[in-house]
Amino acid sequence: MSENKFEYIDDAILNVDTDKIEKKKKSPVKPVALLILGAAILWYGANYINTAQSDTLSSVVIMIGLGIAAWGIVAFLVKKERYVYKPTGKSLKKHKVYVAANQSSQLYQIVEQNKFDDLQSLTRSGQSNLSLEVFCSEDEQYALLQVMEFVPYNDVPMTPVKICEGTHAKQVAYFLK
Repeated sequence: MSENKFEYIDDAILNVDTDKIEKKKKSPVKPVALLILGAAILWYGANYINTAQSDTLSSVVIMIGLGIAAWGIVAFLVKKERYVYKPTGKSLKKHKVYVAANQSSQLYQIVEQNKFDDLQSLTRSGQSNLSLEVFCSEDEQYALLQVMEFVPYNDVPMTPVKICEGTHAKQVAYFLK
């Protein structure tokens, strides 16, 4: 194919279908709850299990409290953002499928003609210079996809981002399984 300049799916995701996709930050409730629970267990282990016979038990409870508190801190620091399909509220998950390089014309034809049920006929490859990057909703009602080719030293988008809804999205999701 000719040297096309398409925007990467990761960069275009919010602009391709502006009314249907939004970026959300994950809620801090779970990390804060883990932190509080860990601190409570730690405090209980240090203050209430303190007899000579239960030093081992006290140590175990303190270690469990430290572990849960550490989990809460890590979860709080690793704030992930996610893309959400607004109509259903479901998250979009990113997938990358490598396709055998000798099937590039077939892949381009499937994408251009919206014949996503034909994706099943493609041969997957463990590693290839040809890949399909897909963001698919958890409920399989919505998908965004783009054909990529590895041109030293990066994957380069070779098609615009394609929007799939309903049956087409289900066909894409089926291919990803």
